[in-house]
Amino acid sequence: MKTAGKVKEIITDLLKLDMDKFYICEIKEPKSKRSLEQNKLLWKLIHRIAKETYQDDMDVYCAVLERADALSDYVITATDMGEALRKTFRGAKFVRMQEVNGKDCYIFKVYLGSSKMNTAEMTELIEITMQVCGELGIDTREEWYGDC
Repeated sequence: MKTAGKVKEIITDLLKLDMDKFYICEIKEPKSKRSLEQNKLLWKLIHRIAKETYQDDMDVYCAVLERADALSDYVITATDMGEALRKTFRGAKFVRMQEVNGKDCYIFKVYLGSSKMNTAEMTELIEITMQVCGELGIDTREEWYGDC
């Protein structure tokens, strides 16, 4: 059973359970996730930057994540696993090739992507992406204000 709500609502739901059975219950406050509208705006802006700079959307995505100082780590992988790694981590930036234990390997910088961000973090990422647009002379009024 999954339940959500105010304490009284949750207690009402819990009282419906069989009192003779053992249960594990986890209670936590919900996090505000980024909105679908924020996601749509971010990817519109990323696509505009990519088109203007003749780059791939994912390269631009990694660049704005890096500029936003998003949480990241480094991963070493076999050379034949590079594409699989990029599919696993949407934000994966190739850093260099390196020999490890006599074998060629790739080193990638992987980012905690926007799908894991809350609305405040996503707002900051959008603002940084809009700064990049401004630096490139990309007009963002249409994306920002929509059909107003």
